[in-house]
Amino acid sequence: MKKKNSKYGWCIVIYGFSGAGKTHISKKIKRKIENIIGKTILLDGDYLRNFFKRIKVNFGYTKKERDRSVYPKLEILNLMLKNNINVIYPTIFLNRLAINVWSKNIDNLIKIHIKTSVKDIIDFGKKKDFYLNSKNIVGKDIKPYFPKNPHITVNNDFKKNIDRLSIEVIKKFKDKIVK
Repeated sequence: MKKKNSKYGWCIVIYGFSGAGKTHISKKIKRKIENIIGKTILLDGDYLRNFFKRIKVNFGYTKKERDRSVYPKLEILNLMLKNNINVIYPTIFLNRLAINVWSKNIDNLIKIHIKTSVKDIIDFGKKKDFYLNSKNIVGKDIKPYFPKNPHITVNNDFKKNIDRLSIEVIKKFKDKIVK
């Protein structure tokens, strides 16, 4: 995959349900990604949400509130990308507006889907209480919208450890970037 705009950084969105392993995989692959494409930061979706909250711009979790956050997050991402800083951004991202807007407005976007089921996440046990007791959860209360053609898909059925999943992401990333 060739950069659309060589003056901009890469935006690597790692997406999937809450509890799919996005943040853990992102932390594991950051250094290797940086070795492949240059200076890269990890901008976790939860950190970005907390940043907005601290400056009194509170985005909630309903579908409407998630939609409101699409453009401000796009501006933050593009600020970094326009300065040729690569960004790994783990986030749920299963939102039609975000997918459409970011796909059109981020030149060098790579979408990596950590594919798993909510049932597998609950069975694994890590987010069981979250899924059973919380509201406005994508995949439970909010219907997810999946990008039609992710650049990379990695299946997480929780039978492989995070290290193996991370190696799989890096291998597929190298294959995709070199093309």
